[in-house]
Order: sequence, then structure tokens, then C-alpha cells
Amino acid sequence: MERLMHYFILILLLSSLLFAKEATYTNQLIDEPSPYLQQHAHNPVDWYPWGEEAFEKAKREHKPIFLSIGYSTCHWCHVMAHESFEDSKIAELINRWFVPIKVDREEMPHLDKYYQKVYTLLHRRSGGWPLTILLTEDLQPFFAGTYIPPTDSYGVKGLETLLPMMGELYRNHREKIEQRAQAIQALMQKMESLPTQSLELNLTIANQAVTAMHSYYDEVYKGFGDRPKFPESSRLRLLLDIYRLNGHPIAKKMVLETLDAMALSGLYDQIDGAFFRYCVDRRWHIPHFEKMLYTNAELIPIYLQAWKMTGKGEYQRVVRETIAEIDHRFRTPEGLYFSASDADSDHQEGGYFIYRYDETLQALIDAKIDETSAKEILAFLDISEDGNFDTEFAHPRCMGETPPKGFEKAKKVLSAMRKSRHYPFIDKKIITAWNGMMIKALFQASILDQRYLTEAEESYRALKHLMEKRDGTLYHQVLFNHQPEQDGLLEDYAFLIDTALTAYQVTLEEHYLKDANRWMQMALKRFYRKGRWLLGSDGFESYADLQDNYYTSPLSVMVNNLIDLALLESLLTYEAVAKETLDAHARWIKKDPDAYPEALRAFLRLKRGVVGIKSNRQALQANREKIDKIRYPFVLKKAEPMKQFIACDMRTCFAFGKELTPVIEAIEAHE
Repeated sequence: MERLMHYFILILLLSSLLFAKEATYTNQLIDEPSPYLQQHAHNPVDWYPWGEEAFEKAKREHKPIFLSIGYSTCHWCHVMAHESFEDSKIAELINRWFVPIKVDREEMPHLDKYYQKVYTLLHRRSGGWPLTILLTEDLQPFFAGTYIPPTDSYGVKGLETLLPMMGELYRNHREKIEQRAQAIQALMQKMESLPTQSLELNLTIANQAVTAMHSYYDEVYKGFGDRPKFPESSRLRLLLDIYRLNGHPIAKKMVLETLDAMALSGLYDQIDGAFFRYCVDRRWHIPHFEKMLYTNAELIPIYLQAWKMTGKGEYQRVVRETIAEIDHRFRTPEGLYFSASDADSDHQEGGYFIYRYDETLQALIDAKIDETSAKEILAFLDISEDGNFDTEFAHPRCMGETPPKGFEKAKKVLSAMRKSRHYPFIDKKIITAWNGMMIKALFQASILDQRYLTEAEESYRALKHLMEKRDGTLYHQVLFNHQPEQDGLLEDYAFLIDTALTAYQVTLEEHYLKDANRWMQMALKRFYRKGRWLLGSDGFESYADLQDNYYTSPLSVMVNNLIDLALLESLLTYEAVAKETLDAHARWIKKDPDAYPEALRAFLRLKRGVVGIKSNRQALQANREKIDKIRYPFVLKKAEPMKQFIACDMRTCFAFGKELTPVIEAIEAHE
């Protein structure tokens, strides 16, 4: 009887294992380190990573490719995954008609950039994520979409309709698909081709850019455009420089009003600090709740510059709170930074960040805040019984500039309430480019607190140790506690060179300048092709452009790096490459100057002239704050073994003195 019972238990165990095996799907993503790809490793869709295995399968089976690009903290990527990629019926259609490939856009931003251009070409508007591309077996795109519902809705074909329709068209009328793919390829080549003659730009283009931005500036709620609404750091940075150059009042107005609005809005986490990626509405009320490293890294220097310009304490508060929250959530013990946190928590969008009125009021009262004050605080944060997000829930935003009494204590109570919830998933990918942005921000913020300088130096050393190979080239990204393998992309070199140059300006330590120069030489060899720059060096031909999108164009950053190094190292060959790059894209800048703000900054720096102040390191460091307050925005410092101060542009030195003040006066008057 005992033996029979053992057999019975064994049969039950084997049956449960067999059932579990049958109930669990595992596809080709199972061995991929990317958190995003791992999220899809157990979909019933037979996903492959981007690579030869998938390409060969498509050719062998004469199937088109279903390419889906997204990232791990993307809300709409989660929606499409749950609705479609986890659905066995949709998965069966994808597997039957296509070879499905998943790409993490943070791993392969150069692929994403190329296919976003395809989407823009076909739809005449910007794309987003998830990005859905259909390719021929020869990797030629013939269809582009973003989020696609599982079934037909709101006049849009769902996957149930689209997949068999496109699959049958490819199988039975291949020539039509190939003709369309060839036409798209021809248009892409035309769009990326360089002009036969360069187009000269002039300084009036700065005012044209301000006028263009003012035409879609939101006078009521501030910021640019309608909805969704993004921070657009590169536009704000350009406007600050234009104001410092010529005192343009509209440029100043747009920047400061937008910074004020964002700091009080739902875009900013009013309880714990740091910015969300964007808001879904015109009024800056409701964000998609992702927190991206790059969003915050690029906004910190803008608020810092606005504080230098105005002395407004609110801007300094935003800088300090943002750094504190990013350090708390994203910084590793070694000083490196994770890439992003998710919008969703416990299967609810924004679940970690939102509040119910009754329980929040009670928490404040329990914390010894009197009921009248508690209600005033909740009204100030727009937390009401009616809610402002998803029925009874409210997302905090400030209803004015002056908080009521007890506000700081209340913030601590609301922050403590969150501790009982699960913080959203954090993608622990360490990306060289994005880490560079954050470390640069820390170096710049050291003017507020020397602690930030210590952090920046520690992070710089850690990033260089992990992401620089023995031959001096860079890696692109790595998952925390793994070893990097993927070669660096243009963006990694661009942003890390920018970081090294900023570190040099703050510390005047020569090794940072040597790093920047070495990486620039590497970048020119790997990516530069006679006026054109490749986004990567892995054989996928995707060319960089100067347009700023979700963060600043790596190519525009690289052009500004070339200008800095040309002045600091007296290497006019760098200036020539910068000019050649701008000339190659001048027709697009002239047509839409407001779409290329960082490139326009580079053009202004070349035309108006970058100025270097030379003196010994001790003298320059002693006068750091004085130099930082120079109104002219394009000033660099260079440590030289000399006692006097000298001001030089790219070709001549025009001011000399034992004292700094007359040299600064000459710079302000310099044209």
C-alpha cells in the first residue's frame, strides 16, 4: 500500500510538471540579458532577438518580419503586450505569418532611430513606443505603426485583421510589397542624402527660431505645443543662450515661465522630487509616470542656469530634490546610474504616486497636523474627494507658488505613505550615454554643494572603469552586475566627451581633457564619413541627424564637443569637421531652426565665437563664480602656466591683464 501511495504521488508530481511545461511558453529571448526582452521571454509569440538566426529563418521560410521595438518601463508597451503578445490567438497569427523580432530600444537606439524615421516618413508625424515595423525577408520596411489594438477599433485595423491581411499579401502578391519597400527605401535614401552644395546660415536664424517657438508657445499653461507635453530641455537651453547673447525678452519669458510651470506641475514629483517623462495633457496635470534618467539629467543644468541668472530659490530646490531622488532610486553603490523606472506599480498606472483623499487626510491628522491645516495642504496639492486622476485618485501638483503652513511636514507624511506600496520596476541597465548626462549634471551642480563634485568624480571613475575597453573604445550598455559586451554607439562617445569637457571646466584637471581628446579621435575613426556620422559601427547603416527628439541629438552634442576641443587644444581640424557637419545639414536647420536647437547653439558658437579665458589653475579656480556670471554664454576656461589673464577666440588673443575684471569687460564687448 505504501509503495502504491509513492507511485501515486510520483504520478501527480510528473503530471504537474508536464502541465506546467505545457502551460508555460518560452521563446528565443530567454537567454537575453535585457529586462525588456525578458519581459517577453514567456510570451506565446515566438520572439527572436535581432540577429542572424531570425534573418536566416525569415529567408528560409520566405516570411516577412514582425519587428516590435520598445523598452521595459514603457506603459503602452505593457498595454500592447498584455492585450496581444500574451494572447494565444494573436500570437498564433504572428507566428503563422511572420518571424517575430523584439528589440530593446535602449540597447539599440540606432535601430530605433532608423525605424522611427521610417514611421515619420510614412505618417508625417513623430512615432513613439511600442514601434511596430513590418519588414521583408531582406530587411526592407513596408509598414510602420506604433501601438496597434488586438481588434479593429476607432477606425484602426487591429492585429486580428492586419496580420493575416499583410501575411497573405506578402505570400501571394510579393511584387506589390517589394515595390512599396523599394519606394520607402528610395525616400529614406533621399531624406538622408547630403546636399551637393552647402547652404550658408546667418545670425538672424536665432531670432527666427525664437519666433517659431513663440508661435506654438502655450501662453496659458506654458511649455510648447498642445498634448502630449514634453520638457524639451534643448529648446530651453537654446532660449537661455539667446537671451544671454542679445537680451531677447521673449526668449527669457518662455524659458522662465516654462520652468516655473513645470516645477509646480504634475510633471514634477511634488512629494519625492524628480521629473516624469512627459504629461498627457496640455495643462501639465497628469504624467505618464516613467522616470527616465536622461529627462532628469538634462533638466538639472537648465534649472541650475536659471538659478544663476535669477537667484530664485525655487530653481535651486528643484535641482537638489531631483539629484536626491535620482541618487536614491537609480544610483548604485559604485556610483553608476540605472536607466529608468516604470509607470506602473501593482498593475496600476501611477499606482505608487497617487492618493485617495480620505486616507491621506487621516494620515496627516494622525501625524499631528490639525484638520484645517491638513485640508489646506491637500487643496494646495489638488488632492480632493473628486480626484484628478482615475476617478477617486489624485496626483499631487501645486496650486500656487506659496505653500501653506506645515507643507514640508506633510510631504514627509505623504512620502511615508508610499513606503507601504511597491516602487515601480527599475530597469537596471547602465547606459554609457545616459550616465554621462547625469555625471555632467553633477559636475555642474557642484557650484551649489561640493558633495556633488565628490559624487561626480566617483561616478566618472566608475563609468570609465566599467565602460572603457583596454584599447580606449567604449561599451554602450550593460545590465547591473554583468560584464559589458555591446560596442559603444555615437551617443556614448558624444555624451561622455561632453561629460569629460564639463569635468575639465569645473576642475581644470588635465586628465579629463586628455580623455575627451582620446575619445574624439576614436569617434572620428568609428563613425565619421565625410560630413556624415553613423549612429553605430555594427554594420547597420543608420546615419545620425541633428534633430533633438526625446533627448538632445548625439550628433549636435558631438559638434559642440568638436568646437570646445578646437579651442581648448588649438586643433582647427576639429573646427573644420564641426563646420562640415553643420554645412551638410544646413538646409534642414534653415527650414525648421526650432527643430534643431542644440545644432543651432553650435552654429551660434561658431559664428559668434567661443572665447577661452587662460590663466593658471589656481587663479581660474579662485574666480570660478565670477567667470560663471559672465553674461556672454560661450566662455571656456583653460589652465596654462601664466600669471596674467588672457582672453582668446579660435584664432587670436584679444585681451590681457593682471586682473580679471578688464578681461571680462573685453569679452562682454567682443563680437
